[in-house]
Amino acid sequence: METLIKNKGILATVAIFILAMFLYNFFFKSEMTPVADQLSTSSVGNDLLKTFEELQAVTLDPSVFASLGYLELADFSSSIPQQPTGRPNPFNIIGRD
Repeated sequence: METLIKNKGILATVAIFILAMFLYNFFFKSEMTPVADQLSTSSVGNDLLKTFEELQAVTLDPSVFASLGYLELADFSSSIPQQPTGRPNPFNIIGRD
């Protein structure tokens, strides 16, 4: 109880802030939220279709693979050695393997 009395200024500030946020949302927040029924079906996915059409228009010239620059590329990859696997069930209790 003593902590409430000591911190009554902070509690009052928090209460006023919460009340102010509630009043702001109640009086000033716009009620215009789009509902699924209000969205036109033609506008849904238009950006996806546009990107798909742009990707369909991309062509690759096969002569690139016959060029000297492509043929001189070197493969610097290394093989990954086989490593031991973990527990059969990692979520099981330890000791029940």
